[in-house]
Amino acid sequence: MLIRRLIPGPRSAAWVAAETVASACFALVGLLFIARLIGPHAAGLGAIAASAFLTIDLPIGSLFGDALLQRRDLEERHRSSAIWATIGVALLGTLGLALGAPFIARATGAPDLIEMIQVLGLLLPFSAASGMLAALALRNRRYRLLAQRVLICQPLSVGAGVLAALHGWGAWAMVVQQAAATLSVFLLMVARAGWRPHLMLDRAAIAELWPVAGPQILALLVFNGRYRIFILALGTMVAEAVVAVTHIAFRLLDVAMAVVTGAAARLAMPRLAALQHDRTALAEAYGDLTQLQALIGLPIATGLAITAPQLVTLLMGGPWVAAAEPARLVALAAIPSFLVGPAPALWLALGRTRINLLVQLVAFAVPLISLLVIRPVDAAGAALCWVGGSLAVPPVQLVLSLQAIGKPMRWVAARLAAPVLGTIGMTVAALLAARHAEGQSALLALCWIAGCGAAAYFAALALLLGGRWPRALREA
Repeated sequence: MLIRRLIPGPRSAAWVAAETVASACFALVGLLFIARLIGPHAAGLGAIAASAFLTIDLPIGSLFGDALLQRRDLEERHRSSAIWATIGVALLGTLGLALGAPFIARATGAPDLIEMIQVLGLLLPFSAASGMLAALALRNRRYRLLAQRVLICQPLSVGAGVLAALHGWGAWAMVVQQAAATLSVFLLMVARAGWRPHLMLDRAAIAELWPVAGPQILALLVFNGRYRIFILALGTMVAEAVVAVTHIAFRLLDVAMAVVTGAAARLAMPRLAALQHDRTALAEAYGDLTQLQALIGLPIATGLAITAPQLVTLLMGGPWVAAAEPARLVALAAIPSFLVGPAPALWLALGRTRINLLVQLVAFAVPLISLLVIRPVDAAGAALCWVGGSLAVPPVQLVLSLQAIGKPMRWVAARLAAPVLGTIGMTVAALLAARHAEGQSALLALCWIAGCGAAAYFAALALLLGGRWPRALREA
């Protein structure tokens, strides 16, 4: 009985924190450990195959998910039609990957990619069904079920990938990890969703969902695909080892982004969608969520930039040390994105998902154009190409968001004062600690820098927030 009282309720924001933090940790440990076991060349092949799969998988898995979340009068015909239509599109995606794999392998000069991509393509229908079920769970704020996807399934998938790597499967270890993750999540969601779709495909229902789903899915396709396409394009210019180093550097940032955007999206999407017809309450909720996103994101991105050399050395060892500087550049460029709030969730709540598409097209185009113009030869050059897209989007998002909620710049500045001042204090403490940690081992230096920085940050927040939780968490 006591244990049950200590466990948060199924709709508690604590599950959001558990999911995002655990997801980041498992993703980082799994990727880096497997990459270290199989080496840069095999890790580069696995990264290219995974990028091809995820470019298709992520938008299909959320094809109608956001539209189901945003719609106020959701009926059974919407739910059932959406899931069957999504599975149908996933089957087409499987065929598309099977036919496109030889072209990707030819472009990258790696024939082993053909079978890897085709095998990953078989997972698309399972991932599609899981994505729709997860969207319905998020609509009902079933945060515990969503967290279980990570707390239960991620250890299984990482373990499967590590075992494959230890048995000499090379790049296929990353395929095994992805397959284990997709299939275990599918089984969990089917078993715990509490709902079974009717055998129906109502064209009218799909048409009602499409005005929100269409632009949003294109935006997600661009957002989730821009890095994968960037990696695929980079793979045609440089050796697999350079791709692997670039992938590791960028994945360090992805972990930080996943913690922030994952937590913000889980809280923001259902909350803002429920307030879509009350603009005053919507604006206040958006301000609270903007503050929360900055409170989590600014120290993570800044800390990653400061500790990148020690972190890469500790986790990956000597052969991967070249990933430190690219990781630092990309982390610094990500800082502005944590200052604009959960803008994609705002446009979804307002039904103006075309803005998400336009913004993501900018973020997609700038790095690819930079890649074609600069034609980098190493991971640092690739990072410089990527930085352009990261810096181009936040100003546009901030201006459009403030116009939509009818608030001035000073309003959002007041919400951001605590996280910005706290991060400045953390940065000063961490840099002083880094100076005193010179010559120490990577582990000792990392612990000292992180410990001093964290202590300074939380002390500053305790003063700035008056010892209270941020409003976004108090009202979750």
